[in-house]
Amino acid sequence: MTDTANNLVPKRGKLWRFVASVGAWLQALEYTSFDYTQDRIDRLERKVAGLTEELRQSRASSPRESEPQ
Repeated sequence: MTDTANNLVPKRGKLWRFVASVGAWLQALEYTSFDYTQDRIDRLERKVAGLTEELRQSRASSPRESEPQ
């Protein structure tokens, strides 16, 4: 009896993995043009923030040319 109960667990696990993969596939189909545009905007904003920080660090580390010598 215990042996029969243990055999059901792997089958149930396979079923749930299958259901989860089908759910993920269906969710991937719901990627709209708005989602794509929003993702692109988010990536561009992150890139601009990174470049701004890089420029700020570059300006902070370079010697000032307007200082008298």
